[in-house]
Amino acid sequence: MQISILMMLRPLISFLSFYWGTFIHEDPKSLRFNLMCAHVLSLTPFLFVPLFPNIGYLIFSSAIFTLFYRAEAPALIEIIRRNLDKKSRESSFSFASTAGYIEGIGLAFFTGWMVENLASGWIYLFPAYALIGLVGLIFQSKLEINPLERTEEGSKKRFSFLEPIRTGWDLLKNNRQFVRFQLGYFLCGGGLMLAMPAIAVLLTNLGFKFTTLFTSNCAIKEVGMILATPLWGFFMKKYRYELLSGVVFIFVTFFLGLLFFLKWGVLFLFGAYFVYGIAQAGSHLLWNLSGPYFSQEGDSSRYTMVNVFMVGLRGLVMPLLGGLLTELFEPNVAIFYGMVLSIAGSLVMLRPQTVQTDQKALS
Repeated sequence: MQISILMMLRPLISFLSFYWGTFIHEDPKSLRFNLMCAHVLSLTPFLFVPLFPNIGYLIFSSAIFTLFYRAEAPALIEIIRRNLDKKSRESSFSFASTAGYIEGIGLAFFTGWMVENLASGWIYLFPAYALIGLVGLIFQSKLEINPLERTEEGSKKRFSFLEPIRTGWDLLKNNRQFVRFQLGYFLCGGGLMLAMPAIAVLLTNLGFKFTTLFTSNCAIKEVGMILATPLWGFFMKKYRYELLSGVVFIFVTFFLGLLFFLKWGVLFLFGAYFVYGIAQAGSHLLWNLSGPYFSQEGDSSRYTMVNVFMVGLRGLVMPLLGGLLTELFEPNVAIFYGMVLSIAGSLVMLRPQTVQTDQKALS
């Protein structure tokens, strides 16, 4: 039950993350301050886990982390857009992502060992990791951010609940390719959310041991991400993001399809999560860097905010619907419909477009 609540909160919380980006203004100090505040707020609750070692507080801390981790994205990606030229942006971001995945594997195995060998010592890992994460503030505070060549007068406005939605709607009205991108990710991302509750039930019903699930999700998947991330970064320099997103969605479909064969052996589980790692690596790069891709030389933070908002929008419906389908029928039904949505998302992205239409959409 607690895991289901956490799965639902993660996408839903993106609605609140969306509004954090409204406090970003065009000056470098605003970007740096926004990034640093979100970073501090995302990690602070974990410092107090030893004082409140219960599942309720852990869910709360995870929700706050998700809220401000996503809230960092508009400022972070805009800083990347300003400081890195287009030729080096994909390579630098993919290199940083790969380093993060390698670090993740090491921490995952160390954490697993701690959980298995220490009765209650694992609760002190939360503040320890949070303190290590907060060290990043030193580097963020010294970050030099290139200013825009021109700034629009009156960019600092009072907070309005509806203004970010209007701004996002204007972006969608004026950029057909951005609409196509959002529709594709809504379908495939929604399909994945639809399948996730069913996957949890399926793995439980099949009786896989904790060590097996840990290895597939925290090692095999990470290996797929590490191997695929540099390749995605390379291809992003040569091909349009829409085409590559369609390929990512095909990998997602393949991942979900492999789940139907889990009863024939653990190798299908490992293969499925390796494929999922490849897909997630591409999705991570494309989703994050789509703001600079569509904004080109303009402010990318508003595009990234729309990305964050759409995650929350599909998170309102899909996890609940997936849980309902799993409860009424069986896990394979929800996974099948997740595949259908993923295929639909790939078809949207891979649908041919004329050069004139593409140039007009991105102008």
